[in-house]
Amino acid sequence: MAGVVFATLLTIVVTTTLIRTLGRAASGKADGELVLPLIGLSSITSLGLILSLTAFIAVLMVLSRLWRDSEMVVWLASGRSLLDLVKPVVQFLWPMVVGVALCSLVISPWARQQSEALRQQFETREDAKRISPGQFRESSSGQRVFFVENPDEESAQLGMVFVVTRTPDGRESVLMAAEGQFEKGPDGEPWINIRRGTRTDFSPPGPSAPLPAVRTMTFEGYRLRVDAAPGGPAIDPSVRAQPIASLVLSSDKQQRGELAFRVGLPLLCLLLGLLAIPMSVVSPRMGRSFHLLFAFLVTMTANNLLTVSQAWIAQGRVSFAMGWWPVPLVLALLMVALFWFRMGLRRGPVEWAWLGLRRLKGQG
Repeated sequence: MAGVVFATLLTIVVTTTLIRTLGRAASGKADGELVLPLIGLSSITSLGLILSLTAFIAVLMVLSRLWRDSEMVVWLASGRSLLDLVKPVVQFLWPMVVGVALCSLVISPWARQQSEALRQQFETREDAKRISPGQFRESSSGQRVFFVENPDEESAQLGMVFVVTRTPDGRESVLMAAEGQFEKGPDGEPWINIRRGTRTDFSPPGPSAPLPAVRTMTFEGYRLRVDAAPGGPAIDPSVRAQPIASLVLSSDKQQRGELAFRVGLPLLCLLLGLLAIPMSVVSPRMGRSFHLLFAFLVTMTANNLLTVSQAWIAQGRVSFAMGWWPVPLVLALLMVALFWFRMGLRRGPVEWAWLGLRRLKGQG
């Protein structure tokens, strides 16, 4: 059951990421060649939440089926209780908890760092590599807009070229040419050599010229320098992409909030899996959809509360020592209350004490 649930959730995440990444690539915000790496890295960052939801739904569905098929009647009639299910459930959960801890502490930060490196590489690459056929592309400096027709990557030949340049003082120039070619200058800087075109310059009105001036000229050859990739320091990973050692040694509020989130995610996986034991008690007449919806809502609520506690720690509203444990504690108290409700709804304190003495006597 866990394998089926994990495959289903992973398929949903991959499909959603695929649609979002393809949309970014179509709008020019991501490189089409990096679609598959970005999808893989984005899916890896969601593995922690997927495993937590898988553990919760798998335990809930299996135990609910036992109740609907009246197999739990045999379990209870044999002198067992819901507490006796804790041991086998924990044996199933501990590999999932270890996996969530690895994803939360090691794998997901590495995937986010690689994803940010790819995005920054796309943002800082030179304009010659930004240009795509049939699409308007803005230069890295924001002063030029390119449009080319069917560029050939091997020969660097371009079809029709359209370039609009705007200077800070308000002047604009429009270049239109029938063909062009990418070239490298003496220092290795990229240039565009365009041929058989026109250039139109627009000057803004001023004190001496109340009307804008327009000047047009034709040319057989024109060389235009392309903005090179801006240099700078190596990528500075965000807080969510930093390794666990940096978060532990740092005293920054945002890093402490991220540490609280990473520590709380494996605890949520364990507590949600145990919480599924008392939540699985259902009537045979009840359908399965209600439990799946309730499991999803509980998992999302717990994850959102953990995110809220992370934000509070990052904003300085609460300290790390007071902010990382309330959400796991609430889940633990809810689990204890549900166990008590399912097992002791018709039993008073005296009966509970008598049952406890009998269990201790039997163990003795």
